[in-house]
Amino acid sequence: MRLKIELISDNNVVLPVGFNSFIQALIYNFLDKVDGNWLHEEGYKFEKRSFKLFSFSSVLERGKYLRNEKIFVFQRNISFYLSSPLDWILEQVASNFIKSEQVMLGNNPLRINSINVMRSPDFNDSRIRIFAITPIEVHSTIVNEEGKKLTYYYNPYEKEFEELINANLQKKWTALFKNECNYDIKINPLFRGNRNERIVYFGTGKDKTIIKGWKGYFDLKGEPEFLKFAYDAGLGSRNSQGFGMVDVVG
Repeated sequence: MRLKIELISDNNVVLPVGFNSFIQALIYNFLDKVDGNWLHEEGYKFEKRSFKLFSFSSVLERGKYLRNEKIFVFQRNISFYLSSPLDWILEQVASNFIKSEQVMLGNNPLRINSINVMRSPDFNDSRIRIFAITPIEVHSTIVNEEGKKLTYYYNPYEKEFEELINANLQKKWTALFKNECNYDIKINPLFRGNRNERIVYFGTGKDKTIIKGWKGYFDLKGEPEFLKFAYDAGLGSRNSQGFGMVDVVG
């Protein structure tokens, strides 16, 4: 299930680089307090991993980037998608948004303009074409010769990219449904080269993290039920930080 949340301001909306952390905070703030705290602190567990089981897009509208100030300036109307296989997350966010006269996104006061439930694609086939609305990222932590931990981000041409996407998606499935996942998917990029690689900042100031991922078109093959789960939950890691949201095209 997926929502499109539209907000409106009396002025232009000004957001710093890394502002996706503001959208994440907004989502948590509009969950009921007990449920929001549980999801943030505990979530759905698989072994040592905890999954939040939602993903979201960045602001859908194009903003003007002011390089010297490192800010984006958007027009008065902005919107974003929120997706989850869990209806309760979307229902709580929608209900609490509607009850609020004003919301804060960073330093920007906004009002709800509309909340729309997006029509879900038909998942009748074992093969679909997707577009990564936000970068898909998978990574490993490695230790170099000096003993320093480094993060290695895989690209879609490496076999580990598909392997780690599957492992992540299977763990999410097991964490939610409490049974072993026997599904997997095949993912094939429909592009070449590095032009679809994206370097994204999440957070601001001392909390800023640099993350690499991949946008663009991909072919997916798998059981329709598993493909729908991937669509709702997101592909790859850091979905609840705004990565791995995909749309079905064609």
